[in-house]
Amino acid sequence: MCGTTSYQRGVEYYRAGRVVNFQCNEDEGYYSARVKGSGSKLYDVSVYVEEDEVIEADCNCPAFLSSYYYCKHVGALLLAMKDANEAASSHPDPWMQRMSHFLDSTASGHNSKSSAIAVMEMISLFKNNLQPSREVYPSAPIKSKDDLQLEYFLKLTNSYQGGQLFLEMKVGVKRLYVVQKIKQFLKAVELGQSMVFTKLFSYDPEIHRISEREKAVLNELIEIMNIEEFYRSSAPYYISDGANARAVAISPQTWARLAPMLEQVNCLIQPGMANPVKFHLLSGPLPLEYKLDQQAKGKDYMMRISNLNDLILLPAYEIAGYQGAVYKLEANEVRLLSMLKSTLNKYLSDNTLHIPVEQIAPFVQTVVPGLRKIGNLSIGTDISGRIVEPKLYPKLYLDIQDEVLTARLELDYEGTIIVPDLKDSVPTGQALAENTDQILMRDIQAEQRLIGMLDQSPLKRSDNSWSAEGADVIYEMLFYVLPRLEDEMEIYLSSAVKSMFTDRKSRPRIKADLGSNLDWLEISFELDGVDEKELRRIMRSIVEKKKYYRLSSGAFLSLEEEEYASFGQMADQLGLGKTDLRGNKIKVPAVRALQLPDRGELNKSVSWGKALRKFLNDVRDPERMEFEVPEELGNVLRDYQVQGFQWLKMLAHYRFGGILADDMGLGKTLQSIAYIVSERQEAAGKERTQTLIVAPSSLTYNWENEFARFAPDLRVLVVAGLKAERNELLKDIDEADVIVTSYPLLRRDIEVYRDRTFASLILDEAQAIKNAGSQTAQAVKELQATRKFALTGTPIENSMDELWSIFDAVFPGLFPSQPSFRQLSSERVSRMVRPFILRRMKKDVLTELPDKIETVQRPELTPEQKKLYAAYLAKLQEDTAKDLAEEGFQKSRMKILAGITRLRQLCCHPALFVEGYTGDSGKMQHLEETIGECLSSGKRLLVFSQFSSMLQLIRARLEAAGRKLFYLDGQTPAADRVDICRRFNEGEGDIFLISLKAGGTGLNLTGADTVILYDLWWNPAVEEQAIGRAHRMGQKHVVQVIRLVTEGTIEEKMLELQKRKKDLIEEVIESNNNTAGTLTEEDIRELLMV
Repeated sequence: MCGTTSYQRGVEYYRAGRVVNFQCNEDEGYYSARVKGSGSKLYDVSVYVEEDEVIEADCNCPAFLSSYYYCKHVGALLLAMKDANEAASSHPDPWMQRMSHFLDSTASGHNSKSSAIAVMEMISLFKNNLQPSREVYPSAPIKSKDDLQLEYFLKLTNSYQGGQLFLEMKVGVKRLYVVQKIKQFLKAVELGQSMVFTKLFSYDPEIHRISEREKAVLNELIEIMNIEEFYRSSAPYYISDGANARAVAISPQTWARLAPMLEQVNCLIQPGMANPVKFHLLSGPLPLEYKLDQQAKGKDYMMRISNLNDLILLPAYEIAGYQGAVYKLEANEVRLLSMLKSTLNKYLSDNTLHIPVEQIAPFVQTVVPGLRKIGNLSIGTDISGRIVEPKLYPKLYLDIQDEVLTARLELDYEGTIIVPDLKDSVPTGQALAENTDQILMRDIQAEQRLIGMLDQSPLKRSDNSWSAEGADVIYEMLFYVLPRLEDEMEIYLSSAVKSMFTDRKSRPRIKADLGSNLDWLEISFELDGVDEKELRRIMRSIVEKKKYYRLSSGAFLSLEEEEYASFGQMADQLGLGKTDLRGNKIKVPAVRALQLPDRGELNKSVSWGKALRKFLNDVRDPERMEFEVPEELGNVLRDYQVQGFQWLKMLAHYRFGGILADDMGLGKTLQSIAYIVSERQEAAGKERTQTLIVAPSSLTYNWENEFARFAPDLRVLVVAGLKAERNELLKDIDEADVIVTSYPLLRRDIEVYRDRTFASLILDEAQAIKNAGSQTAQAVKELQATRKFALTGTPIENSMDELWSIFDAVFPGLFPSQPSFRQLSSERVSRMVRPFILRRMKKDVLTELPDKIETVQRPELTPEQKKLYAAYLAKLQEDTAKDLAEEGFQKSRMKILAGITRLRQLCCHPALFVEGYTGDSGKMQHLEETIGECLSSGKRLLVFSQFSSMLQLIRARLEAAGRKLFYLDGQTPAADRVDICRRFNEGEGDIFLISLKAGGTGLNLTGADTVILYDLWWNPAVEEQAIGRAHRMGQKHVVQVIRLVTEGTIEEKMLELQKRKKDLIEEVIESNNNTAGTLTEEDIRELLMV
């Protein structure tokens, strides 16, 4: 606080009784006194103490402001305070104890000026780096902060590449202090640290408040500092302004952002020798004075420029400092001023320019217009009377000969014609009005701009004109460049050039309609005066996306006009190629009409025929066709099922195929039966309609039961059993209205079905043919039927190829070949399939359906299970990492998946594959407890597992406990399945164990209200189908779904993977996104953490 000398003198003053009028206010922490100086003068001294620290001291003696240490008068007051405190109490307060220690230390002479500064800075440094306590104490009253005052000072220099800007600062509260180390202060602000300025002032973010405007400026300066630090550390030869610690160099890029901010704060500037003024950025011409006059008649001319040397130019910043102000200039203006100043300083000593008489005309033409923009120009009357400033009327003349287009520019100054000499960088030509002494003031800037526009066109410049050759270049010039030039100049075309344009009155007429049999879309294209052969070439050019077509007359037909663009848009949406063109018509299958753009997107020259309009309306709103629902089903079908029936009938009417992809439990079977009955009734007495239904083996008898229930009059033949039994059944095939067979038996009996043509083909659970190369899919595609439909709640499980395979069976020709299909965007595929897939969700159409509550329960492995699991996982991780590195993913994929299956089986029960295992399973124990709780609450359960051997272990455990249950897996005869489901739904038994793959589809088990998924499946859609056995139409209770996921195992990873695959069908069919694929290498690595 006090240096050694000041302290010793302070002791002498205090002991001599020079401290008088001592006053103290302990509540406020304020102490004051008057101290006699070396003479008789009294000095006012004060000390302010807060929280046992001297916050501020003051004295009005001359020495107080001249030294870093407190003066002797302050030292005397501190000693008086110390003695006053000791006299008042035998227990001095902590501040006085520290003060005594400090004064004693000062008296001992151990504190120099440098060490005192070091101590204060170390205290500040370590104070700011102390970690706050995590304990929470009652909040002390918040002391209001003082507003920190900041003042900025801009300096303009001419010392660095044409000038540079620097910024200095002052800060304080009651008075302002120069920031001697500006970067240190900015760093303190950035880090929220304090900084000592003088003994009277320290910046502290805890007690100083900075306004938002000041923060914006400081943040910009901090960014400048950080960028400079980055360059200094990364570029060894980086040169900065480090020599001036008080200033920050402002770059031109930063200036553009910083200038508006500085206008909002207290910022001063001192351009030139003027006094500092408030910074404002002015616009408009500089107040420079130029005077042009003639010395005497026939003598040289003079131009005088005043105060040019007072001008500070910063071209990089596009500003100039002049007479105490800063001006914002255009880049070319500040550059011109800089060059002007340099030139005049180089050649002149008195800023007076002497212009010979013979140079006055070009001087006036070229220099005077520029001077008017950068100052105030006054011209003597003897010159101004000679200056003529006519308006410029540019004209461009175009001609074409031998396929070479030429352009010539004329500059018409109200009758004075100038042809610019293009060899010169600055246009020249006739300067004086003919036969007079007048000076023609040309608009050189406008002339240069016009020449620049032509130079940037496809034309090439020669001596006095421009030229271009080649059809592409000529087309671009005539149809792209000329329309833009028309706003800048008058354009004159020769007759040869005019012949390059076609008659705009002749517009194409485009009509699209369906053929008489409604099976073909025909698009005709007509253009007056053009024969069929040339029309075909025009259409081919549009399909090939060419910009123009050159008619036989040589004229350009722009194919970018709106009418031709509409035809191109139609061709693009239809995926047309050159081979689709026939004469002046396009003929493609009617189904492709659904790919046409909306009518409102096309030009009015395109018209839709009546049949096409009806077709598009029918497809978009099938109910408008009003097909009659069979009377016997009128009171059975729900509203959404009637809509599905109408949709099937509409597709059948136009001989289209489709996929009924309703959510499981919405009655796809019933809607199909309604369609079959309707088709049968419409054909009565006309022709024999026979429907073939192919379904999974487990569902064939389910179809028979549904027909018996809803359409008992139809003769249904279920082809099942051994070969001899089937042969016997097939003898009556001609008598049946409906034949039902399974996918496996279809493959074996394909010879029977191959040569027959059915009225309708229905593929139930059509995901069975998702693999286009499988024998099942190949057999299905051999079947012949007038109308084909697929039923599946999951038309896509893993890839878009599955969708292609199903449509290839029910609607061949809708998609291109499989390789070409893979190149289509998801948006294009969605547009193509939208009319042919009908999908409704239970939540949308069955508002009365009870809720479905899904929970995940996490049983733990038993200790014995954990040992087995950890050992097997470690071995699998090691083998997988090695296999992926040596053999790659594709070759080792099946081996890795087999290993993962073993891990999943260990989670279910080690006895599934570990021979001699006699321990238990944590999940099995948890299942028993869960089943017990559910049964005691009156619940009825479906338990699914994909491992039939696991179901058998569960069955044995439950039966040993006396539980009555039903069991269904792949070995259950199809005929028995229907009976088992009926008995369960009627209330017999409360537990149904079902194999996920064998019973996950086609079953109606609304008698259950709880579904337990014992183990997870890769594709969540398969699990949803299993849940849909209970949560479907007819369910009266809330359905509880419980997933058992073993804690800390691969099953948790599988659950995460399922979330990413969730809503896969909706993503493709409804949201137009790409599908997720099957398990990828990335999935494998995530599952096994390798």
